[in-house]
Amino acid sequence: MIILSSCNLPSYVFYNPGQTTGVDFTNGKWLLNEIDAPADCTKYLKETSIRDFKILLGERLNYVTAVSGLLLTQKKIPLNPSKQIIADIKKGTNYDFFINIKATQTRNDFGSIDLTPHRMSQEGMNSNEVTIEIYDLKNSQIIYTQKVIASVGKPKDNSDVHFSKPSRSLIIGAYNKLIRDIKNKSIK
Repeated sequence: MIILSSCNLPSYVFYNPGQTTGVDFTNGKWLLNEIDAPADCTKYLKETSIRDFKILLGERLNYVTAVSGLLLTQKKIPLNPSKQIIADIKKGTNYDFFINIKATQTRNDFGSIDLTPHRMSQEGMNSNEVTIEIYDLKNSQIIYTQKVIASVGKPKDNSDVHFSKPSRSLIIGAYNKLIRDIKNKSIK
């Protein structure tokens, strides 16, 4: 019996290459919204994003559920919110900046190990997106928005076994690319 296997490497693509500037992290009060992500990576993304932004902001960062007395009209703030929604966040929180992180699984055609015999195998793809947006609440505008699309494909080949990164790992990898982009472009 011969078993052929192959590894599928993920690709990470920045969706908004026009975002050439970072953020000025040197002043203001910052609020990190609840992470909107699949259940299997929400806790990890929450802990990691708090740690990463604390490095940039110190004690000027708070996580939304750790602050009492906030009046947010909606728990999940949509991406690319209107000026009115940003103004409502300012009124309800009295913070200067708001960080919104969203991760989604857009396609899941196979698992991290695929044992389908090559003669029955079809091409497929796993794809995930992670977006970070930062809002200047004083001026009611979005000052940073970037999305990374992480994907891994399964080629139609003669291999009976394919290994690839699971969705959770793709989301974490995309988040890491985004935080690296923010750190490289921003004033700390």
